[in-house]
Amino acid sequence: MNLDSENLIRWGIPGWMFLALLISYFTISDYGAIKTFIYSKDVPIIISSITLFIGTGIIIGNLIHQISLSFGFLIWLNKKQYYKKEYEMDLIIIKNQFGKEIQRIYSYRLGNVHALRALSTSLFLSLLILVILSLTITFSLKIGILLLIVLGLNCIVFYNWIYFQNNLNYFIKKIKSDFEL
Repeated sequence: MNLDSENLIRWGIPGWMFLALLISYFTISDYGAIKTFIYSKDVPIIISSITLFIGTGIIIGNLIHQISLSFGFLIWLNKKQYYKKEYEMDLIIIKNQFGKEIQRIYSYRLGNVHALRALSTSLFLSLLILVILSLTITFSLKIGILLLIVLGLNCIVFYNWIYFQNNLNYFIKKIKSDFEL
């Protein structure tokens, strides 16, 4: 596992989104407690809470990223066909004079697909947990609006994920046809 800043951000965004949505639910359901916490002027507690949010977001985001990879590779893809396509793409990259540029573009597009799938998984899990909390703890019009916002965000991110996946598939298809082995 590579702990560089790019991966920390990649894992952090789904985790931070997940935590922010859960905090939003509890802020809406008990605004008085959150207001007291924010205006308490207890700087060490506020700073430690922010640090805890950042660190926990990265850990949860990594777990969500792993879950999204599992669903993406183990459930939705034909493994034999995927590995064959990966191997063919690697051969093109290795043998081609433009290999480094192809690798850069391919890695960028594949990274976007993975990042959007993780964010979509995060939003879906958030929506699922918010619905469960709404049914078991409390529901109000404001929480209903929060649910609609999360549903809308989930749709937007899901459609972006599909777009980038199709873009990646087209890129692979063109590279294979233009640079046949």
